[in-house]
Amino acid sequence: MLQRLNKGGLIKSVRGPGGGYRLNCVPSETPLYPIFELLGGPFESHECAFEGCRGKKCFIADMVNELSRAFLRYLASRTLADFASYYASGRDVSIEISVITPSLGQKHPNFGHVAK
Repeated sequence: MLQRLNKGGLIKSVRGPGGGYRLNCVPSETPLYPIFELLGGPFESHECAFEGCRGKKCFIADMVNELSRAFLRYLASRTLADFASYYASGRDVSIEISVITPSLGQKHPNFGHVAK
C-alpha cells in the first residue's frame, strides 16, 4: 500500500534514522478520489449480476452505477485534510447520496426473462 502511494507521488520515502514515509502533498489540496484509485485501482461500471439481465439494459446495474458515480463525486469533493479531521475527532464518517431511480414499485424490465 505504501509503495502505491509512493509511486503515485502522495508520499515519499525518507532514509536514515527516523526515516520512513512522509506526505508529499498538501492535504487540504489533495482530493480523496485519486488516493482511493491508487489503493484500489480504477473505478469501473458494473453490469447486473442477474443471469437474465446479462447484456440487457437493467435498472439495477444503472442504480449501482449511479451510486458509484455519486460516491466518486463525494470523494472528489473531500480532501485528505477532511479525512484527517474526521479520523482525529473520532467522528463517524457518513455521507448523503441523492440518486434518482425508478420507483421501487416499478417492475424490472427483464424479470420476464429470469427463470423462476
